[in-house]
Amino acid sequence: MRRKKSVIEILCLKEIKDILRDKKTLVIMVLVPLLLYPAMIMGLTLFLSQMGKNQLESTYYVVYDKKDESLVQEIRKVYEEIKEEEELSLEFLTGDTSFLEEKKTELFIKEEKHTTEIRIEYNSTNQDSSLAHSQVKKVLGAYEAQLLEQRLRERGLEKEFFTPIVLESKDEATHSQTLSLSLGGSLGMLLITTIMTGAFYPTIDVTTGEKERGTLETLLTLPVSNFQMILSKFMAVSLFAGISALLSILSIGGSLAFLFGSLAKELEETALEIDVTYFLSCLPLLLVVVLVTALLLAAVSMCFCIFAKSFKEANNYFTPVMLVIMFASMVSMLPSVELELKTALIPIVNVSLLIKAVIAQNLSFSLAMVIIFVNLAYSILTVWVLAKIYSSENVLFQDGFQSFNLFEKRSRIKPNTIPKTGDLLLATAVLLLLLLYLGLAAGARSQMAGALVNQLLILSLPLFLGWYMKLEVKTVFSCNLPKAKPVTGAVVLYVGTYSLVMVLSSFLMGLMPESTGNMEAVYGELLAYPLPLLLLVMAFMPAVGEELFFRGLLFGSWKYRLGPLAAMVISSLIFGGFHMSLVKLLPTAMLGLCFSYVVWKTGSIYPSMILHFMNNLLALMMMKYEEEIGGFLPILVKAELEGGELLWMTAIGTVCIAAGILVMGKGKETLK
Repeated sequence: MRRKKSVIEILCLKEIKDILRDKKTLVIMVLVPLLLYPAMIMGLTLFLSQMGKNQLESTYYVVYDKKDESLVQEIRKVYEEIKEEEELSLEFLTGDTSFLEEKKTELFIKEEKHTTEIRIEYNSTNQDSSLAHSQVKKVLGAYEAQLLEQRLRERGLEKEFFTPIVLESKDEATHSQTLSLSLGGSLGMLLITTIMTGAFYPTIDVTTGEKERGTLETLLTLPVSNFQMILSKFMAVSLFAGISALLSILSIGGSLAFLFGSLAKELEETALEIDVTYFLSCLPLLLVVVLVTALLLAAVSMCFCIFAKSFKEANNYFTPVMLVIMFASMVSMLPSVELELKTALIPIVNVSLLIKAVIAQNLSFSLAMVIIFVNLAYSILTVWVLAKIYSSENVLFQDGFQSFNLFEKRSRIKPNTIPKTGDLLLATAVLLLLLLYLGLAAGARSQMAGALVNQLLILSLPLFLGWYMKLEVKTVFSCNLPKAKPVTGAVVLYVGTYSLVMVLSSFLMGLMPESTGNMEAVYGELLAYPLPLLLLVMAFMPAVGEELFFRGLLFGSWKYRLGPLAAMVISSLIFGGFHMSLVKLLPTAMLGLCFSYVVWKTGSIYPSMILHFMNNLLALMMMKYEEEIGGFLPILVKAELEGGELLWMTAIGTVCIAAGILVMGKGKETLK
């Protein structure tokens, strides 16, 4: 009896068949990995080998004036002594300056009383001329050493008389570390770029292709859920991205085997030990990491291409994503960045550093497992966001990144509109650029000026957009008076969230202890200002401006277009990212989730503003009056919590969050 196929299986097979109809997908998925790495690694090896062979077989000409025949004879005598050892091939000829026009090297000699001044004229744009120049310099260096030794003997002096200090430098880097820096970083970037490219074309076919063929509407009428549909598309894209990843690993392995085999003699001379069994033992773990990364990149590419309505538009969306991913993968090329716990938490960067660690033969199994878990968690989160996006018909059929009301004349914008996704992303990008340029320029004068300019920018942008786009203030910004019961629950929820934020911050501070010193350096100058000014700039203005932008404009718009949960997650992650600190990203995002939930349940932005102000006030007091607060509540000023403190703070946080959610109840969660 044949097994009945599940809905997901049927949909997934359908997507795979559609993808396979596009021959470009097969070319990108199969030929690029199989040809790219051998062509680059083997081709470069053969090219350098052939170039070195040609250099050894070539003869370079040195031209001199006939009047300096006696001096050149002495130089030629030195050349004959060292040419075998230094692998030199020179021929000395008399002639005129026409040799320079023929891209040879000319050697002009002018002799004075005690010093022989030698001037070399050559063409640096010609390789033969440059190589001849370097060989002549070696010969003249040896000739100079002989002359110096001869003159010292004539005067009864030892050579060491002129070298009272002998400087010796020893490079502690191993050959494996040098190889990992030169080869591992670039291979990681190439591998990630190949996987991303392998995921791109299948993604185009299952998202934009459906729109261009007009089959998306038909699919949505089938008796399947949106989650089943998007999961089947994701599995199909992940399959091809995974195949591309596997082929890339095999291609890299074969190319490196050829490289090490062709350079076996050179590797022996450098004492570089290549443990083949080590690489074979790392291969299964590396394959798992790469496959999980393929899942993440497939989900990321689908999240962006799903907004496109044509192949050209999808390329426009994908290009900046590819650049960001390439930039992240290039971090492994920096000598000082190594794979450790804090870098293992950063997607894309961790994979590139993993490749670097494998080449250096110092891979940590525990860190590899962390990378697998982290990238898998990011993949699940991205798929969840993708499912929420796919559930919105506004995104699928009407609203994409190309929709910008901001580019319309104000007179043509209809009143009481909800900002589109393109408007929100553009506003976020503009605000970030303004903070980077104007905020940093003001911060160069003083930290207070920088903080004040930043808060004015954050406050001004949502107010301007609200006016220009004729937004419905009560709808988007939730400017309503809340009821007492939800507000009580909001306070309890904040207490629980703050407790868990302290636990998470303690953990992150343990991973990145240097961040504590960085934060003290950032806020050190600010704390010297009067308290009223600090309350205004560091507590009140952020509470108003940031809530209007992140919980008002972003969350207030996306909750209608993407749904409340997706809007909470996306706006909170952006909120955390705007604080531009790796150690503050997740804790700040957690607070953002709390504030967004409060706005959603109470139907008002005012409670979140008050809670935000209280949070900033508490942080300000702990920095300015650390000793006083430490004497009253020492746990608040501790950088790292101990085991028992972590447990009961986690318990308090969990209980308070549950109680806060229960007290707030359903609130105003129903959207119009």
